[in-house]
Amino acid sequence: MIDILTMQSGKILSLQRVSYVVMDESDRMFDMGFAPQISAILSAVRPDRQTVLFSATFPKTIENLARKSLQYPIEVIVGGRSVASDSITQYGEVVEEDEKFLRLLQLLGEYVDDQKKVIVFVDTQVRADSLFEQLVRCGYVSLSLHGGKEQEDRDSTISDFKKKDGPGVLVATSVAGRGLDVPSCGCVINYSCPNHLEDYVHRVGRTGRATNKGVAYTFVNSSDESKFAPNIVRAMLEAGQAENISPELKALSDSYKEKIKNGEARRAGSGYKGKGFTYDSSELSDAQKLARLEKRQALIEAGMIDADEEDPALGDLLPNSGGENQNGEDRTSEKASGNGEEKAEVKISADLLALPGMREAMMRKAGIPMDESMEGRVNSTGANHFVEEMEINDYPREARWKVTQKETTSRLQDEFQTAVTLKGSHFGPNRVPAEGERKLYLHLEATSERILQNCIVEIRRLLNEETLRVGAKSLGGGQSGSSRYSVL
Repeated sequence: MIDILTMQSGKILSLQRVSYVVMDESDRMFDMGFAPQISAILSAVRPDRQTVLFSATFPKTIENLARKSLQYPIEVIVGGRSVASDSITQYGEVVEEDEKFLRLLQLLGEYVDDQKKVIVFVDTQVRADSLFEQLVRCGYVSLSLHGGKEQEDRDSTISDFKKKDGPGVLVATSVAGRGLDVPSCGCVINYSCPNHLEDYVHRVGRTGRATNKGVAYTFVNSSDESKFAPNIVRAMLEAGQAENISPELKALSDSYKEKIKNGEARRAGSGYKGKGFTYDSSELSDAQKLARLEKRQALIEAGMIDADEEDPALGDLLPNSGGENQNGEDRTSEKASGNGEEKAEVKISADLLALPGMREAMMRKAGIPMDESMEGRVNSTGANHFVEEMEINDYPREARWKVTQKETTSRLQDEFQTAVTLKGSHFGPNRVPAEGERKLYLHLEATSERILQNCIVEIRRLLNEETLRVGAKSLGGGQSGSSRYSVL
């Protein structure tokens, strides 16, 4: 969505006529770290919009984050906050792992018929496929749904399960816990215990929808799933289903709470952190750190940063100050013995060359003369009027075309709010301008010095990019002299 909104400076799609915005399952959107993207999209919508957020669960940590996207929010609660619907009869049982499948077959025999369907939730994709195969061998026409399947397969599975004459059992992970509406689903079985309260509420909410009634069973083993027992008991108590909690589950929950009180165990988390991704250097992978290190070395070689300048994101990947690189080799051995010059073999990617100012630095390092007239200061002719002139006469024809074509000037005007006007005349290498004449140049006007400087940096980048491209073609084209054709 953001890519489409930014195409051609926002001319492809505009959201200025949008007055009503809906975000479904918004708590998970914010919890997964999409707050920056949501804010970016909402900033393109008219400010007098109405924004509506829907979810069956909304923890306080996520609510505080979501309120930043709302103005004067009104909260409407239907039923209860993070509470399962009262149209669902819930049961909690302690069932050991080796007994779960037999108990599942008993429930399927009771609830699966021509009019009713059952959704069985498990914790992993491997278990979903394994349980699906076991049910098929036992004669139950079943389907499986998890994140490991292609989107087309998932859509087809959901479509088949919704059909009246379709399979009666769906084995799924929590990927089907939200947004799945099957009116004929009369029972939900948590074969694997949900690991937090919100996941439980969404899972059992797949049944008992609208005016229908539903039943939900949750299996909890006494070993690795005991830490989730307090969440299940709490959810059922808040829903007013205390009579359906088995004595074994209540005892398991109390014993685990006692362990927490004695410091022998930790309370299971809510599954919602409200943090998401920070999108900063602290989350770089090792591969990203290595790429960043290579870029840093290239910047040092180009003279754009000091070698002593530290980058905290790189950590131990930075070379030691004692003259050794990350491979433990002596850096001084890389110097040529003849003249003491250091080798500068740096692989520079296209992304690195696209950095503003990188090409100028490399051209200076390579000894290519640069036009000093481009380094002049911005002139101010008023409080909100800044003017600059950039001479482009001596650049190659392709570079001049690049910065003067309508598409480029329109983009510069949209992105930098800078008016670009072509003035003067082009003079060849042997021509000298007469009195009153000027070489070809760009006349730039903007309302602030900072905006104008940013526009100048972008124009220089375009000019140098095209100049280097033309130079690369002339060196590697295999053509002799300045002729346009090659004899084959």
